Amino acid sequence: MEAIIVHVMESWPLQLVLQTATGQEHGVLAEKVSIQRSGGVSVEPGALRPGQRIRVLTWTSRGEIAKLQILD
Repeated sequence: MEAIIVHVMESWPLQLVLQTATGQEHGVLAEKVSIQRSGGVSVEPGALRPGQRIRVLTWTSRGEIAKLQILD
């Protein structure tokens, strides 16, 4: 799923408000989330900012975001 980050809530686990093609969705990052920038460079959750375009690659069985890629 591709989306644009609308809001990053400074709580743990980190929560995101995402704008998708079908509307706004809320997402929660898994404790051991994997985040990569283009080119495969791993970054920490603190690198997520409103306005970034992301792609969610995998989800946990509990519906948390397990792996995502920052597209810009």
